[in-house]
Amino acid sequence: MQVTLEWLKKYVEIEESAQEIADLLTQQGLEVSECVSVRPHLQGVITSRVVSLEPHPSSQGLWVCRMDTGKEDRTVLCGAQNVAVGDCVPLAVPGTAIPGGKVIEATTLHGVFSEGMLCSELELELSEDHVGIMKLPSDTLPGQELGRALALEDDVLGIEVTPNRPDCLSVIGVAREIAAKKQRELRLPKISPEEQGPSSAEASSVQILAPEACPRYVGRVLEGVRVGLSPFWLRRLLSLVGLRPINNVVDVTNFVMLEWGQPLHAFDLDRLEENRIVVRTARHGETITTLDGEERKLIREDLLICDAHRPVALAGVMGGLESEIGDGTTRVLLESAFFEPRGIRRTGKRLGISTEASYRFEREIDREGCLRAADRASEMMTSLAGGRLLAGALDVYPIPYRPSNVRMKASKVNRLLGTSIEKEKILGYLTSLEMDVRDEEGDVFEVTPPSFRPDLRMEMDIVEEVARIYGYDAIPTHLPEAPVSVVLAEPERRAEELARDVLVGTGFCEVVNYSFSGPDLLEPLGFPDGDVRTVPVPLQNPLSEAQGFLRTTLVGLLLDTVARNLRQRNRDLWFFELGRVFLPCADQVLPEERKMLAGVMAGRRYTERWNQPDAEVDVFDLKGTLEVLLEAFGIRGFEWNRSEQVSCLHPGCSGDILINTTKIGYAGKLHPSIQEVFEIEEDVYLFELEFESLASRVDRPKEYRPYARRPPVQRDLALVLDEAMTYSQVIEKMRELADPGVTEIELFDLYRGPPVSEGKQSMAFRITYQDPSRNLTDEEINRIQEAFLGQLLPGLGAHLR
Repeated sequence: MQVTLEWLKKYVEIEESAQEIADLLTQQGLEVSECVSVRPHLQGVITSRVVSLEPHPSSQGLWVCRMDTGKEDRTVLCGAQNVAVGDCVPLAVPGTAIPGGKVIEATTLHGVFSEGMLCSELELELSEDHVGIMKLPSDTLPGQELGRALALEDDVLGIEVTPNRPDCLSVIGVAREIAAKKQRELRLPKISPEEQGPSSAEASSVQILAPEACPRYVGRVLEGVRVGLSPFWLRRLLSLVGLRPINNVVDVTNFVMLEWGQPLHAFDLDRLEENRIVVRTARHGETITTLDGEERKLIREDLLICDAHRPVALAGVMGGLESEIGDGTTRVLLESAFFEPRGIRRTGKRLGISTEASYRFEREIDREGCLRAADRASEMMTSLAGGRLLAGALDVYPIPYRPSNVRMKASKVNRLLGTSIEKEKILGYLTSLEMDVRDEEGDVFEVTPPSFRPDLRMEMDIVEEVARIYGYDAIPTHLPEAPVSVVLAEPERRAEELARDVLVGTGFCEVVNYSFSGPDLLEPLGFPDGDVRTVPVPLQNPLSEAQGFLRTTLVGLLLDTVARNLRQRNRDLWFFELGRVFLPCADQVLPEERKMLAGVMAGRRYTERWNQPDAEVDVFDLKGTLEVLLEAFGIRGFEWNRSEQVSCLHPGCSGDILINTTKIGYAGKLHPSIQEVFEIEEDVYLFELEFESLASRVDRPKEYRPYARRPPVQRDLALVLDEAMTYSQVIEKMRELADPGVTEIELFDLYRGPPVSEGKQSMAFRITYQDPSRNLTDEEINRIQEAFLGQLLPGLGAHLR
């Protein structure tokens, strides 16, 4: 939105500079992005009046003009044919440098001495008009500097208006803000159009078939109009604010739109079938050729302005080519309407059209101001284009505006703002913004926002208006007073943070995948029949076929992530994801959401360095990761039992993860056939755990064990056992029979082969004994060890090696 300072001064007294006004508006919430000073270089160009006009005695087409300059008469030669005696025109006296760099000199042409040059608007760079000499108002006094006589010096403010302030998409709206802030009078133009002749209803009619989309339509009819060039002041003003002058009728509609914020449109009444207007929605496939010459294909949601048979304008967006104002127009139907903002926004966005009119309609204009704007434009048209205004307006108003009331308390306003503004001042601030304020007993008052402020709907909106006028910079600063307290996160949140910290600390990177998956990521995992993970929940409106249902496992998307990274030649991939899976429930519409923790490992154990071996990750890296993770949640031991149900894993290097006989997940090496499906050439090790099983342990009390001051005693023993005996079976039995003084049992060797018999294996354990209060003797340790072996060997069917 662009406005000029001189234009603002017509509605409010302004003593401040343009920059001061820019700062004031910015503090009001209307950011001024630019402030441009317009100062035409017209020194030496003065106003003059033609006293006499005679043909040049020896040159056809030239005129010898006698010019009154206020102090003296000058003779000037002129070739323009639009000059007449009594005209007031600009004169560049000798020595003047006009825009473009040309210096005017006194000269003799064909025997006649010329003392200057009469100028056109184009030569003075005041407009693009070059047809003849520029004509000044008839009451202009000769001898004045042209810039001062026409008030050409001005300042243009570029204002960034927020979407909630359509009232400030007008010069009067901006002037209202200045008047309210400075507590000055807002001078609105007096509107009293003179009506003549028959009623408008005899010349035209308006019918609204879509009242929800067009709650009000006002039309005014003018006859005997003469379309032509607008006066210089109007063309100059429109040019300064970025609009191209067209003709006196269209320029008036643009002027009033900028003045009041109400878009208008002028139709050639004689080009409307049956001279009437019908407001309706488009028929599917219907087309209209707009003013820019483009044919627009319409849909049913588009709102149209039609005559009796065809569309003549795209309502609120752009007029139609077949009903535009032309040089031969004599009868005008002037439209001033209110259109539902969302419909205008949808149509403009779909067709890729944004105009000054649609920009305002999209933000909701003043419904009550339609007739006022139509009357203002009608009055100006009769003044600038002649003709007569027919009596009465065609005002169809099926859905009238209903104001809303807001009850408030002055004490609450001050409490919210941190101020101590008197009630009378608060009421004054709101009244200056043209709100209807009714004072009640105590500190209570009621406010009715004006119709041009659709953003004022609730109490907080009114409080903001008080703050704006009072001044944000005048509101005192107070440090907030609040008790400092430590708020612990929820247990589940703390468990998530703990899991992330542990896995990142062991070298993993977290990934976040979509919760959507597809059959190509689920079916290869080969879950057994009857497993709920094989029946995913489908989506009604999937983004794509590859994302057609909610995931039932994190593994598929993690493997896809590994495959994509390997294709990009990224190695050493240690990824984990903490997220939800969605399992179908037979007796419920919505699926069960279960939080899972999954990880994958592929590539090398360490980044390649000169002092580290180039070793690939293996199952022991996976097992170590799980041990570190579970120990962080207070789980010092877990079982890894072989299972045939996890078909996506290698059967000889995988199993279920159990805690106290309860399965919480699975882990192992990815099956080679699955690697081939996902096109993964590296060995992959993975795990997937039910996160709730870990989160439930995050708040369990930790047992403090002081550092032992007595030395430990260690005993090694090697057991010969059946080859089918697993480590978990052995260690479970040893922990069950161990003395309370045993602090650690560690496997340090596993051997198969001679001299151990075939079908047997040797497991070597180191047992640590320690008493925190005293030193243990060899005799005590030997006695405990003998008793321990006496129960262990028969229980395992083993013997010492």
